[in-house]
Amino acid sequence: MGRRTDLATLLTPGDAPVPSAGRDTYPLTVPVTDLAENPDNPRHELRDLDGLAQTLRERGVLQALGVVSRGAFLAVHPQHEAAVGDAPYVVLHGHRRLAAARLAGLREVPVLVREDATRTDEDALIENVQRDDLTELEQAQAIQGLITAYGYSQREVAARIGKTQGFVSQRLSLMRLREDLQEALADGRVSVEDARRIARLPRDEQQLPGSTQDAPVPVPKARRRRDYGVITLDTRSTPEELVEALRRNLAPAALERVAELLATGH
Repeated sequence: MGRRTDLATLLTPGDAPVPSAGRDTYPLTVPVTDLAENPDNPRHELRDLDGLAQTLRERGVLQALGVVSRGAFLAVHPQHEAAVGDAPYVVLHGHRRLAAARLAGLREVPVLVREDATRTDEDALIENVQRDDLTELEQAQAIQGLITAYGYSQREVAARIGKTQGFVSQRLSLMRLREDLQEALADGRVSVEDARRIARLPRDEQQLPGSTQDAPVPVPKARRRRDYGVITLDTRSTPEELVEALRRNLAPAALERVAELLATGH
């Protein structure tokens, strides 16, 4: 595949080309080394990069990454100068695609350059909340970021991200967990359903399921087990509804294992 380069890169010297007048965004193809991560990106873990990297090797990056020039970004976020470094552009949307492109050994990727960086952190938070591959805890952290940064109410956040107020309230309940329990949820040691139940308790009473402090009444060994309950799946449900039911009831590690088994046909 030949290199796709915007005409501005041929006519303008320097780190970043000058956009045509009157356009809020303009497309380019840039080296991956010219791109810095947005330090405010709420995504903490990039999953299944190997699979995406293989797809990018075969088909290339079909969806352009959203970026902003270094100067525009630092004009709004000067505290991130060290994190951004000397890269001419800062990625706003597409961090997972960038990581996979680097893993795939791609030298260049298509980008869509924005001129305005005044709401880049809000845009990144909103985009990440809307992604299907984020865990519920990551969505909760992104929603909390919107509330903290902009003072939105739960209803206003729901309107901004195109979700129901119940969705927002359910995710935010996870932020009432102690930090160590949030870590347990993130690495799959506790399910989302258990996490929501625990989050209803005062912090000084919150314990991992199966903890001796969580069960003051002795229980015979034969009956000592963690009971996550039964996941009821309606065979008339759509694939999307089945996936949502599994996502609500399984820890991320268990959900990934189910996906692996389905992919291999076992």
